[in-house]
Amino acid sequence: MKKIKTVTSPTFQIFAIAATACLLYAVSAGLRSNYGLLIEAILKNNNINYSSVSFILAAGQLVFGITQPVFGVIALKKTNRFVLITGLMLMITGSLLTPLSKSGVLLFLSLGIILPAGTGAISFGVIMGTVTPRLGRQKAATISGIVSASSGIGSTVLSPIIQNTLAQSGLMGTMFILSLPMLLLVPLSLYIAHGEQDSAQNGNTIPIFQMIQEAFQNPSYRFISIGFFTCGFHMAIIETHVYSQFISYGISNQLAALAFSIYGLATMFGCIISGIVSAKLKMKWVLSFLYGFRALFIMAFLFLPKTLITVFAFAILLGLSSAATVTPTSGITEKMFGAARLATLFGICFFMHQIGSFFSAWFGGICVEKTGSYTMIWIADIALCFFASVICTRIDERRN
Repeated sequence: MKKIKTVTSPTFQIFAIAATACLLYAVSAGLRSNYGLLIEAILKNNNINYSSVSFILAAGQLVFGITQPVFGVIALKKTNRFVLITGLMLMITGSLLTPLSKSGVLLFLSLGIILPAGTGAISFGVIMGTVTPRLGRQKAATISGIVSASSGIGSTVLSPIIQNTLAQSGLMGTMFILSLPMLLLVPLSLYIAHGEQDSAQNGNTIPIFQMIQEAFQNPSYRFISIGFFTCGFHMAIIETHVYSQFISYGISNQLAALAFSIYGLATMFGCIISGIVSAKLKMKWVLSFLYGFRALFIMAFLFLPKTLITVFAFAILLGLSSAATVTPTSGITEKMFGAARLATLFGICFFMHQIGSFFSAWFGGICVEKTGSYTMIWIADIALCFFASVICTRIDERRN
């Protein structure tokens, strides 16, 4: 009897790889964005005061930003597969240790270091660095938009799950349940990294500091890094100040929350559209348009009357253009330096993004405190967006 050979269709393979990448990023980003839901349960379970928990979560944000380029370097020395598995193990460990950490020091270790370090390993750069060689650059550009959008889907799905399980099972049961999808993602990570060779065996060991030095010597890499700094500055205004700003216009809390939810939905669509367009056009023009578009509609909003219609329209435009910069930024980085260097160099870009976020959150608070208005922070954002739009036109996407 002849043995029947099973052939996996290319379409199914692409779908499976894309779905796995989306699941990885959705779980990682979704958990990260819902830390705030855990605070009350942690206070009751761990007997730690609010300021200490807030400091631990703030430290976790820094750890998340710093560990991305670090794990990118590890991926170069080892493999993306090694980093993905390590990240999942760290996330599982941090989740299970959090309810057991009865002191501030132990909670800092579990929730402030181990868990956010795990999410730093399951980052956009590492995931796309893993799947791009298997998909090809053009398909990867399209799918990267869907992967980026999955972060919002993960946040939306995990939020009610966390709320319900906290009410029924407490912190211990919640963190155990959250660790289950992470465990299930281990074999899926092995699947998307199938066939990946160890860097040392493959003869692709790259001197790390030389690679970073060469990247920053390239004007185009400096341009996309500056652009992503601007993106971080812009995003922190939205995450930190927009909800309060909407309320300051006399809009009810419920409608302000609804506007923010619409912003989240628009963000998903913006990511998907950006991925599709980035596969068809030069990505520098996509970036330039997004930054310039932000400056123009923000400027218009400042002069328009603040009605419910203009506020909701503003929320939609903010969403469509916010995370949409991720796909062209990572795509240009991959085109210039290759998939092997993507996790490290995009991780550094993301760290620049976080620095922009820090300055925006800080400067925004000062502006509101001194002037009682959000106008000055938006004017600074407009100037930075116009500057980013101009310098992105000078990007050379050719391989370095």
